[in-house]
Amino acid sequence: MTNNIIIFIHLVAAGVAIGSLTYTLLLFLPAIQKIPQPKTAEEHSVTYKALEILAPTVFVCVIVLIGSGIYFLMENYANQVNLKAGYYNLFGIKMIFVIAAFFLSVYSAFSLRASIAHLDLVPENRALVPRVTKKMQSFGTLSLGAITLAAFLGVWLARF
Repeated sequence: MTNNIIIFIHLVAAGVAIGSLTYTLLLFLPAIQKIPQPKTAEEHSVTYKALEILAPTVFVCVIVLIGSGIYFLMENYANQVNLKAGYYNLFGIKMIFVIAAFFLSVYSAFSLRASIAHLDLVPENRALVPRVTKKMQSFGTLSLGAITLAAFLGVWLARF
């Protein structure tokens, strides 16, 4: 029963991370950029608000993915003995993508997002907003690729 709950949590976190990144970066922001935007301050733009919410969401999902994956491995360590050849090779590749997704999400949430946060307290950072939002979009796309490949390898490893 515990395994089912952990797998459910793991899959929900992967679904939220991949779904929110896909929707925001591939559907929502390109559609919004086609619509003429009124001249407002950068911190009130739709792109800024969407990326401000997306970065911590993806970070939390990656943390939940890592935590539930580690818990599942520790809970089922005795079942890991007689696996097919190649399992640990694929598992190592998956961990490379997980580490990449973790550091990309940390950079987006804590470095990029923080550099343009609290614009009312640090108004000189307003000039950085367009450049940083473009960087956040590109790092979000890289995160989407890393999380998607890690999820694909996780599904593949479930066959073992």
